[in-house]
Amino acid sequence: MNRADAARRYTAWIERNRWPIVLASIAIAVAAGLVASRIAIRADFSYLLPQSMRSVQDLRAIEKRARVIGTAMVAVESDHPDSRRRAAVMARDRALALGPGMIASITFDERVERQYAWTNRWLFASLPDLEAARDALRRELDHAKLAANPLFVSLDDSPPDTKAADELRDKLADAEAKSKDPGELVSKNGRVQMMILHLGFSTGDVDKDRELVAKLDAIADQIHAELPDVTLGVAGDAPVSLAEHDAILSGMLRATLVTVALVLIALVWYFRSALAIGALSWSLTVGTLATFAFAKLTLGYLNAATAFLSSIVIGNGINVGILVTARYLEELRAGRAPTAALAASIETTIAGTFTAALTAAVAYASLVITVFRGFKHFGIIGGVGILVCWISGYVVLPACLAVAKRAIRPRAVRPTGWIASILPRRLDRVAIVALALTAIAGVVTVKFLTGDPFESNFRNLRSRSDQIAHAQKWMTTIDQNFGQGLDSGFVIAAPNREDVAPLEAKLKQVDAGKADKDKLFARIVSIDDVLPSDQASKLAVLAEIRALLSGKDMDALDDKERAEAQKLRPPDDLHALSADEVPEAVAWPFIESDGSRGKLMLATSGKGYEVWDTRDTMRFASKVRALGLPPDVHLGGASFVFADVIAGVLSDGPRATFAALIGAVIVVLVVIGRNRFALVTIACGLSGTLLMLGISAVAGLKVNFLDFVALPITIGIGIEYSVNILTRARQEGADHAREVLASTGGAVVLCSYTTAVGYGSLLLSQNLGIRSFGIAAMLGEITCLLVALYLAPSLLWLVRPRKA
Repeated sequence: MNRADAARRYTAWIERNRWPIVLASIAIAVAAGLVASRIAIRADFSYLLPQSMRSVQDLRAIEKRARVIGTAMVAVESDHPDSRRRAAVMARDRALALGPGMIASITFDERVERQYAWTNRWLFASLPDLEAARDALRRELDHAKLAANPLFVSLDDSPPDTKAADELRDKLADAEAKSKDPGELVSKNGRVQMMILHLGFSTGDVDKDRELVAKLDAIADQIHAELPDVTLGVAGDAPVSLAEHDAILSGMLRATLVTVALVLIALVWYFRSALAIGALSWSLTVGTLATFAFAKLTLGYLNAATAFLSSIVIGNGINVGILVTARYLEELRAGRAPTAALAASIETTIAGTFTAALTAAVAYASLVITVFRGFKHFGIIGGVGILVCWISGYVVLPACLAVAKRAIRPRAVRPTGWIASILPRRLDRVAIVALALTAIAGVVTVKFLTGDPFESNFRNLRSRSDQIAHAQKWMTTIDQNFGQGLDSGFVIAAPNREDVAPLEAKLKQVDAGKADKDKLFARIVSIDDVLPSDQASKLAVLAEIRALLSGKDMDALDDKERAEAQKLRPPDDLHALSADEVPEAVAWPFIESDGSRGKLMLATSGKGYEVWDTRDTMRFASKVRALGLPPDVHLGGASFVFADVIAGVLSDGPRATFAALIGAVIVVLVVIGRNRFALVTIACGLSGTLLMLGISAVAGLKVNFLDFVALPITIGIGIEYSVNILTRARQEGADHAREVLASTGGAVVLCSYTTAVGYGSLLLSQNLGIRSFGIAAMLGEITCLLVALYLAPSLLWLVRPRKA
């Protein structure tokens, strides 16, 4: 049975079952829409990596162990200190009233820390100070004892040196004064007061983030209404996480709506048939909803790389429907009956669209073989979307056209003959120029890729929105008034309490003797750092001081001297403090969800490492991992996740591109055969890809983990447009595709327009990484279309069979 017979039989089956197919498509769309509407967006970079990767496993392990995972900071600003403090107290009390599910605790001042230091003042004094004070007291008592002897004649007129004891007295007095001052977190100029909210949930919980930020904003508005001279702002993990999520979500919705609107305008302009456009749109709707329902059921969520795929699936998935509908209307205009026209449209387009869809699917599938989840999920959703939309284009679309066949009145299409007229007469020259430009682009590409093509500033992959700018404004205010680093750093988690001290010593030894700019770590803190050091030695010295001040030698002092000396007498109940005796307000960073203490450490990278610079990030992560820490020690921080994201792009990007290229060539050879049409198709795919890379290099575009995806996709697109033109030329026995451009060229340009709209709508996203991908993909779209319109017909003419 040949293709024409198969098409007629299939069309007859569609005719008989058109209504059941349409009704089934409605049921599928409703069910898929309900499922797809529940898909979540996880904007955190850790979801771009396999959950089995060390940095992600460490992060998840720490998230489970840490009692406080996220923080938020509230800044209170006013020119009037009384209003500022009153507003801060109101904000603290109202935030605590939100409950432990929202706010676990609040660091409002240093009252607890200072009281803790005063209560344990003897143990927090330095060991040299205590030893010097002991020796000074001993000399003072010996001198007083001798001076009390009536037979004692001093040959030295100078009194004993009591400077050390006096210094210890002064330090104790200073500690006592501080214990009475709450030590509120107020800037030096007195304008800004800050408090740190320790959250009772992970900031990865977007719903909780939204609830908290909304309640804090409401509190800020209420206080501002009561005290108009005061303004309050929220910064930290929760508002930034929420703002990133909302920026990606709003960008996705905006891109989808713009894509749908612009595509519909183009369809109306080109087809001028409401029913045909309705059939085409419904077919696309079913395919798109089914794609994202599949994503929800299999993957569970969208990440930063896949959140914007809806506009791409729409813009690219509609291509098969455009070609089928265009050919159907063309056959109707030629005088064929609706059923015969439908059969002809299926017969003449299925080979080209199947090759195009399969090539695009293979390009997406090349991303599936990678371990980088940002690529893998993109490939799964994109590949499934192309195939599902292709199936819908040959099942749902024909059924809808069959239902509306009696009402469809094909009007004359918009003139597209100009597409063929812009092709120069000398096709050999066109081919030579196009190939020369491709060669130049290839040279530029090699130089570009062997240089430094990657985006080194991770800030250029973040989102920009009013919401983010607002949070950053208050974070900048906090940084300027209280110092940077409040919202940075990472956690080191040891398996056991006894492992912490040697681990901390090992890490600090790495930077011993180094200048600040050369240090690997700027700070490493454990619960031992909030406990007094050298407690056993101090207790021994303090016992000696207590014995000195309790002995008979005290009788030699006068009442005033005795009273002064007694201030230096340590209490009788002094003992070595344990981690459990540290107040919770001091120990909270080191307390785990199960209540255990002391197995967590906090660290920040050295001053020579910029956390947002990819080079510094990879250098820092590499050096830390080279320290050979035990496998059961977890490192939880953005630097290690960023480093693995970069490594994933570097290792998986070239592999995916090579797989896409090989897969596209195999598909073309298998479907079209080993002939000149296949040769020209492959050449056009390579040319479009190289031209895209060359232009990107000249334009100075940087490669990141999002726009790297544009490369294998462009390989598929480069095949898609050329193969549809060349397949039509083969069917009509043309030696070149000039004649085909007058008919199929219009549909191909429309396909390119809809796909370009899908990519171009990404420029509306607030995420800079998504915008970068949109630019790179649009460049690929333009180069592949120009190659299909100019190089494909020219090369086909050059390799035509020579007549005798």
